[in-house]
Amino acid sequence: MYPKNRNGSVFVLIRIYALLLIQLIGVTAYAQEKHSIQMKTFDLQLAPYTNIEVSVNDKNYVSMGAKGIAFIELTSAELPVRTIKIKNERLEAASWNYSKGTLEIIVRTKSYQIANIIVKEENLPAPNLKVVFKGRKTTTVTTNKEGRIEIPIALDEKITSANQFSIDGYRMIRFAFSSPDYLLTIDKIVLATPAEPPTEQVKPETPKDYFNDFDLSKLDSIQSLTVFYTIFKDLDRKDLSAEQRQRVDAKFNELVLKLESSAQTQGIKPFIGKINDSTVLAADVRTLIALAKQEGETLVDQRSEFDQKLKVISDKLSGGITNLDEATRKKLLNDLTLLEQILVQNESRFYKNQNDYRSLINSIKEKYFNMEDLEQKLTASETQRLEEQQLFRQRLIGISVIVLVFGLLIVMLIYFSAALRKQKKKLEAANEEIKRINENLESIVFARTRLLESANKELDTFLYRASHDMRTPVRSVLGLCNIASQIAEDEPKELIGRIVDTTMSMDRLLKKLSIISEINQPSNFSAIRLLEVFEQVHYSFRRTIEEHKINFTIVCPEDLAIYSYPNLVETIISNITENALYYSSLNGNQKAIVEIKAERTDDMVSVQIQDNGVGISDEIKEKVFDMFFKGTEFSKGNGLGLYIVQKALDALEGKARVESVPGRYTIFVLMFPIRPTIKLQDEKQLAAHT
Repeated sequence: MYPKNRNGSVFVLIRIYALLLIQLIGVTAYAQEKHSIQMKTFDLQLAPYTNIEVSVNDKNYVSMGAKGIAFIELTSAELPVRTIKIKNERLEAASWNYSKGTLEIIVRTKSYQIANIIVKEENLPAPNLKVVFKGRKTTTVTTNKEGRIEIPIALDEKITSANQFSIDGYRMIRFAFSSPDYLLTIDKIVLATPAEPPTEQVKPETPKDYFNDFDLSKLDSIQSLTVFYTIFKDLDRKDLSAEQRQRVDAKFNELVLKLESSAQTQGIKPFIGKINDSTVLAADVRTLIALAKQEGETLVDQRSEFDQKLKVISDKLSGGITNLDEATRKKLLNDLTLLEQILVQNESRFYKNQNDYRSLINSIKEKYFNMEDLEQKLTASETQRLEEQQLFRQRLIGISVIVLVFGLLIVMLIYFSAALRKQKKKLEAANEEIKRINENLESIVFARTRLLESANKELDTFLYRASHDMRTPVRSVLGLCNIASQIAEDEPKELIGRIVDTTMSMDRLLKKLSIISEINQPSNFSAIRLLEVFEQVHYSFRRTIEEHKINFTIVCPEDLAIYSYPNLVETIISNITENALYYSSLNGNQKAIVEIKAERTDDMVSVQIQDNGVGISDEIKEKVFDMFFKGTEFSKGNGLGLYIVQKALDALEGKARVESVPGRYTIFVLMFPIRPTIKLQDEKQLAAHT
């Protein structure tokens, strides 16, 4: 109905309107009796305010934690939120907004502190007294029934003496601190009634103490809404008693009716409606504008009337002042001086009112723009919260899908686990059956192997005996041919030579067949000195070497030895050396050279037999170890020499490779193990089978 604080009535209406609007937006239609509320605290820059404790509607304090977020439960009757308190006395809630289950609180640092003071008269509480405190700001408060008052002061401000307080009709005796409050002791003043009006000049009031000590008993002296506003703008309605509030309301209504009546008399549009808590903000502002215009016009009219009255008084004084006695003139002069002082005071009050109005309007504008900026920030915060909520829902859906997938995977895993267990049982049964079959197969394979070994031995024996027995008549034929060649001449002798060559070829074939049978059944496993083997081979081919004048060299350490079968090692060296001697003698452009070189490499012995014969082309190099293969048209053998070499090396766990350049040289590289395992394996297998 009238201003309640220094910010003015318009700002009060704006604030009430904004709070009502925020509350209307924040109300949600929940059917539950209790609502789970999410609280968020922000500073003035809308950054999260953390690690503070907040009380809502005077309930228990709740910690906001390290993120500035907490949850509380409120009933429907406790919404909208009425009060917010911060446990830290240096902080306060600047504003708050409740919307869609979220309570957003703006926290700021207090620019003031509360001084709790007990006012006592003769050691008894002094209730219902209007106390004026003059500090950096002048504040008027009324004591409660316990004589207590709360005065807001700056954080760095202190109350030092009782002279900073004033109470109509009382004298300040003492001000002292009495834990936890301050104690102000007062004494009532008994005023003596003056015999005659004071003649001293009235001291003009300063802006600081202007209308601070207005006495409600002089309420009828107020004749203007402007003066009414100036007096009561700093007065809190809560500090008045019920009777005083009724008197103030009646005076306000009287001034409004008077203003409307004056406006109607002068043909001005009447002031309709009253400003209260139920009216609309825009209509209230328009009403104040109309009221200000009307008061301005009223001031102009009053000025005209005042000038007319002054002129009448002036005329009276010019004509009759000489007829007055000295006492009357002196009293008249005092009255004129008093009138001048009142006019000066009115002028000061007028300019002060204008300055206050401008400050009030500027403050309202500043608050409006601050509120608009705050609303924009809150809107942005609400938008961000909705986006975060949407993102949270999306994540929740994603997590739900993942959980569902994992659930399906677990079900499938359980299903497949059961299937695998069944399959495992089947496999175990099958394995048992296979094991039983394998045991039977092992005995069958062993029996078959024994039969095959027996058959192979019989074949080897047959081959050895057949080749040996066939060599006997061949030897006889050779002897007869030798005798015939002694007695024959000319052409028969030539025929006998051909028969000898053919017979010799058959003898070599039969000898190699007997060697093949010996490879499968070697004997006499022992240490072999390779130098002795090489010299034995050299001795066996001495006639061929001398006949073709072949340069035959041996490079081998005397102590180089291996463990193997002597007959197989000699067969391998002999066959390779025979080929080297033969093909080196075919190269008529240069002297034939054959070299045998042996050396040890780790657990192997390398034997290289090199000649400078016709060589072997790359196309046939991989086939020279095949049975009955003849590499060139110059070959006079039957294709079994290198086959016997490869078969014997396999039996001795050896290896062979060929390096050759056609027309230049051929090198056979033979690798023999120093101590092969074939002998030990044969003994173990024989012991196991027997």
